[in-house]
Amino acid sequence: MFSNNDMISSRQIKRLLIFDLFGISSLLLPAQLAQTGGGMGIWCILAGIGLALFYLWMLQICLGRAAQDYLEYLAQGFGTFLAKLFYVCYGLICITAGAYTAKLLSELMCESLLDSREFPVALLIVLLLALYGGIAGLEARARVYEIMFWVLVIPLLVMLALCVRQVQAIQWFPIVGHMDEEAATGFWSGAWRCFMAFLPLTFLLFLVPNVKDKKKTGYAAVCALTVSGLALFIIYLILLGIFGSRALMQEQYPIITLMGMVKIPGEFIKRLDALMVGVWFFTLYAMIGSSLYYGVSILRRVFAKSAAEKNAAKKNEAYKKSCYFAAAAAVYVIAYGFYLLPETEHLAGRLFAYIGVPFLMLVPMLSLFLCRGKAHNKGSRVRTNETDHDERKGVDEC
Repeated sequence: MFSNNDMISSRQIKRLLIFDLFGISSLLLPAQLAQTGGGMGIWCILAGIGLALFYLWMLQICLGRAAQDYLEYLAQGFGTFLAKLFYVCYGLICITAGAYTAKLLSELMCESLLDSREFPVALLIVLLLALYGGIAGLEARARVYEIMFWVLVIPLLVMLALCVRQVQAIQWFPIVGHMDEEAATGFWSGAWRCFMAFLPLTFLLFLVPNVKDKKKTGYAAVCALTVSGLALFIIYLILLGIFGSRALMQEQYPIITLMGMVKIPGEFIKRLDALMVGVWFFTLYAMIGSSLYYGVSILRRVFAKSAAEKNAAKKNEAYKKSCYFAAAAAVYVIAYGFYLLPETEHLAGRLFAYIGVPFLMLVPMLSLFLCRGKAHNKGSRVRTNETDHDERKGVDEC
């Protein structure tokens, strides 16, 4: 029998992160990168991966210093109030990211399988599934994605291999675009978009209490980033080589369009696009589930006043379920608002790009100088005692 202690292995971390990173990046980035001009998007992807590796390096140092809990680690340098305020911001970012992804997945389902009038129903079904996955816990979700990984990857690899023969390499050129100020602006904009797509790496900070072997966490994250970045790189080359930059930037979901163009020998499957949308259904669903799970976990951690209350809340299933229902309701309202008022989605995207992303980068960066992790041993002893008095004493000593 499987255990149910919310502890996951490094392999499961890698699978979870690949699902979280691959879905949105492969669905939206190719069309956005084509706007930078020809093969310039290739360099945007490489620059985005480089920024993500630097960000991951910072996260790995934070993970090494945060013995058991990232909130306590932040409290060492920023104080308890600011640390909790940062946590609230992290939670709100998770909820908003989940809402955006839920809206994206529901639209994709309506365009590929349903009718646009059925968007509210599609969104409700998606969030009910995400709610069920969140209540089931991290370990249950990790086992499901571990099983589904090769079931989804192998068909996708076969489809991409069938597409290669249609690629015209001349479409990749000019490989550096046009060397002017506008091209430089497009390059940094594309690199920033790629980096934003890799920001689910932030979830690592909140995996500290749920990892069996913390030493392998960083290696698993690097592998997930490498696999996701390489997949995006290959998909972009294929799409650019088939559509060309002008046609590619006109497509909303070019990878889905490409799946519908593939001809399997014998043509025994007529609607490949409808079949292959399942790959993005599971990857986007994984991102929704992760955002909902971490959003609830982060906000519950903030409002748990003591270790005893925190442990009692964990055992209180009714309280846990009510938190997930409230978060899912908030995600539904925000996602439906994005659908009805596209300008609010654009505003949220700009706020995330210019405020959210710098926040996600600056907090770990500043913590490297302010939070030295000198009291990890004391913090571990305090958590073992599980008393409110000792926990407050350990934080004060830090």
